[in-house]
Amino acid sequence: MNARTALAAVAALVLGAAGCSGDDDSAGGDTGFGECEPSGEAGSIELDPVVDGQLTVVTALPNPGWWNGTSPDDLVDGFEMCMVAEIAHRAGLERMEVRNLSWDQYISGSFTDYDIGATVTGITEERKQVFAFSEPYYASNISVTLAAGSTFDESTIRDARIATIQASTNAQWLADVLKPAQEPRLFSDGPEMFAALAANQVDAVITDTETALTQGKPYEGKIEVVAQYETGTPWGMVMPLDSPNVDAVDQAVADMRADGTFDRLSEDYLVPLFGVDPASIPFWAAP
Repeated sequence: MNARTALAAVAALVLGAAGCSGDDDSAGGDTGFGECEPSGEAGSIELDPVVDGQLTVVTALPNPGWWNGTSPDDLVDGFEMCMVAEIAHRAGLERMEVRNLSWDQYISGSFTDYDIGATVTGITEERKQVFAFSEPYYASNISVTLAAGSTFDESTIRDARIATIQASTNAQWLADVLKPAQEPRLFSDGPEMFAALAANQVDAVITDTETALTQGKPYEGKIEVVAQYETGTPWGMVMPLDSPNVDAVDQAVADMRADGTFDRLSEDYLVPLFGVDPASIPFWAAP
């Protein structure tokens, strides 16, 4: 299942919460849209934003491909960034402000002064107690990344020193399904996790296939995405539990799916970035 197919079928993405890191400047100049070029009908949905005339967005950086930039000050574009810019435009809002949180800060849901969050977060029943989710707009599988030349395989991966992101759906899947022989090493962000694999501090990384294909790129030749497990985890945008905007955002998701916006964003930002069709990566059978 490649990115474009998943987008057409069901989807999901996640936008994180932010504001604690001091990155309060909006991205992309006066409008905050960067180089995104929204194409939908302005005013086709109606939002009730926390700041008049502005969509306040939270995320967790870095997240290349989805958000191209390392801080709100230098964000340019990306699948998720242009998706939320599209929502702002369709709501007739004049600008967008992006704030940045760590993954831990985001996933706790403790920051609520925002309209929409997005940072590749899976929809789960537990998280529905913390966030109001949009309808899914992307679905991802779980990948296995090993050091080049590693001898771990489908039958022995449970014995590896496995790394994953803490408080993630992947960490829960490891505990519930794969059940590795030793406790996984938990990381707060992807770049640190893949650096640990390249330095042989862990044997394997278990994370979303798309995350592995993007955040593992700096270590090409040292690490390799060798397999994936078919989970079809849906990702959705998040909003505070009391958000009045859920129905309007869901309408925007449905419209963007129908008018080809998601296909265009995938073609522009994901396909070139991955460098490989995710569907070509072999599937391993879960225990």
